[in-house]
Order: sequence, then structure tokens, then C-alpha cells
Amino acid sequence: MTLDEIIAKKRNSLKTDRLDMSFGELMNMFEDGELFITPEYQRVFRWSLFQQTRFIESVLLGIPIPPIFVAEDDEGKWEVVDGLQRISTIFSFFGILESMPAKNNTVLSEGEMVKDLAGITIDSLPIKLKTTIKRSVCRVEIVRWDSQEDIRYELFNRLNTGSSPLSEQEIRNCIFRSYPIDLNQLLRDIAIIPEYMELISPSAKKKDEMFLEELALRYFAFKHLDDNFKTTVAQYLTEFMRCVSNQEIPFDIDAEKDEFIKFIHFLLNRFGKEIFRPKGNFANHIFDSLAYAVPKKYSSIDGNEEIIERSIRSLLDDVQYNSIGTSTFSTTRIRTRMDRAMEIFNGA
Repeated sequence: MTLDEIIAKKRNSLKTDRLDMSFGELMNMFEDGELFITPEYQRVFRWSLFQQTRFIESVLLGIPIPPIFVAEDDEGKWEVVDGLQRISTIFSFFGILESMPAKNNTVLSEGEMVKDLAGITIDSLPIKLKTTIKRSVCRVEIVRWDSQEDIRYELFNRLNTGSSPLSEQEIRNCIFRSYPIDLNQLLRDIAIIPEYMELISPSAKKKDEMFLEELALRYFAFKHLDDNFKTTVAQYLTEFMRCVSNQEIPFDIDAEKDEFIKFIHFLLNRFGKEIFRPKGNFANHIFDSLAYAVPKKYSSIDGNEEIIERSIRSLLDDVQYNSIGTSTFSTTRIRTRMDRAMEIFNGA
């Protein structure tokens, strides 16, 4: 196959469309349930008041607006993939973000070019200017859901039109919806378990970027890992999520969730959140090693608590494990640590 044919094949596997739409039309779609910006699928609305005011000011002044990217599901509904902060700013100012009352009904601050915006709300804004915002047009780039998964993933992964690119897990949550196995929902349910949040204690930024969901995915993926990584960890996690979602890998959601909760409760009760912070910052490699070794050695934590605790303490004190430095290529380093963890658990 020639280079021309390879590129043509890839281009044909991505189905996109584009429309120029007013913010008034987008608000109508949102209120009708045809457009989603739900934080459970991606980052929360986190622009500062200064950033929101600056954007409203830009719209009023007619400054060109970057495109918004949406993913279309199999029912024709749209979910915002890139541009959440901009579109949420408009919706908040108009008071239609009812699911986020603390961030709804914005009161503008002083603008950079229009100082008189300070204290302005949608109710105090002159009708002509309110209409100006509603009639302002932005380009909407639509990614159709009959596009191939890998092409959709790469498109979302390369988006960088806003101030904060999507995280890997935010992309996965955009991609793997409407599948036979709803692994997305499992990860979201896990992410709000109080004991899990206490054990991991992520920063607000990490929570926004779906770190808790990705960490749970790492647990399930490494638990089921048999061979060496054939790709990067990020690609492996995406492929695992695709296979589970498509029922290509046996996965009992209820049983898997139950064992994960036992795993979290055990670590919190026996070690506390310090287990993942030997040097202050969260140590992903310790979580990965335990996610790999514990389920492979023991079918359940129940009844094996004492020996698992001894094995973990041996692992944390192991000179060989701790000497695997950062100079090694990441996937090799992760796998080397996993193998050492397995040796320690097998020798317990």
C-alpha cells in the first residue's frame, strides 16, 4: 500500500462535520438535553471570574472565537470535548447552568477594555448587548460516532484549542460511551467513594483531570496484564478500556468493583494514605505494583490480610525495588518493578 493510499484510508475513517452556530442556538440545545457539558465526563467548569469576564468582553467586542469541538453519540446528541470553559461561561452568564448553582448567574468583574462591565449580570445587561451575545456565532466541529475509535482518540488527543488540553482519561471518557460494558460508569462510581478519595487525596487539579478514574483504570488494567507492554502505558490503558467496553475481555463489573473496594479499604486501614507517599508526592509506581501483584497472588484479600500486609511492607523496604531508578525507560521501569513485586509476594 502506497503512502497516498495509507493516508487516504486514515482520512476516510474519520467522519466529521462543521457548523456555524449562534450561542442562542447552543443554549437551546443545552436546555433541550441535546448538548451535554456534564462534569462527570470531563473537567469541571473552572475558569476564574477574570477569565469569564474577559471572554464575555471578547464576544461583545466581536473578537473571533476559537472553534468548539463536540462528539456526537449514537442518538445524535452532542458532548463538548474541547471548549467547555468558553461555552460554560456563556451558559453561566445566562443563568442556565442549574446543575452547578455555585457557578451559575455570573456577576462580571471589570473588563480589560471595558471597565464598566464590573457588577454586570444578565439582568442588568442592556437588551441590545444581550442579543449581541445570543446572536454571536462560533464554529462547531463535530466528530461523528461512526468514526473509528483510534482516529477519534488521536483527534481528541491532539486538540489544543483551549487553555487546558484534555487529559488522557478525559479523552477515554469521551470515546468509550454507549458500549455494551459501561466501564466509564464504574470508574465514575469508584471515584466518589469517600475511602478511595481519602486514600489517594488528589489535588483539586488532579480531580478535575479525572486522576481518580484513571488510577482505578490502571488497577483493573494491571490486574489483567499478562504479557509485557507492547505499547506505552497510556496506549495500553486505552486498549484495555476498549476491549472491556466491547466485551472482548471477560469483566464482571460487580465482582471487580467489590474486590477494588476491599483493596482500598485494606490499604487505608493498614497503611493509610502515606503508603503512596514515601517521599511526599504520590508514587504511581507503588500503586501500579500492588495493583499487579496483589490480585495475581491472591484471588481475594479476605482471609489473607496478614500475609498481604507483610508482603507489602517487605516490598516498600526492598533495596532492589527501590533502586530501580528514573533513568530507565518508563514502561520498562514499571514492568521491572511489577516483576520485583511479584517475586516478593511469591516468596512471602
